[in-house]
Amino acid sequence: MDRCMGDAVSYTQREPEKALLSALAAGYVLRLLPLAGIVKMFIRLSLALLKPAAFIYGGAKLWQKAQNGAPSPAVQEGS
Repeated sequence: MDRCMGDAVSYTQREPEKALLSALAAGYVLRLLPLAGIVKMFIRLSLALLKPAAFIYGGAKLWQKAQNGAPSPAVQEGS
């Protein structure tokens, strides 16, 4: 991070006009992007997928406990 900052500072000192133009262009492009909408969509999608994921995880854990708690066929044959 320090190297990137140093490179940016040295570029700005060497060519201030190009640096200013680049900063303005980057700001304009970022302003056009619907960042708030993208973040809201990501949060909605995450929350929508959370319930099924938790349900599947709980079912897998119950299945795992049922398999660990049941005696294996080899134990039943020896009895």
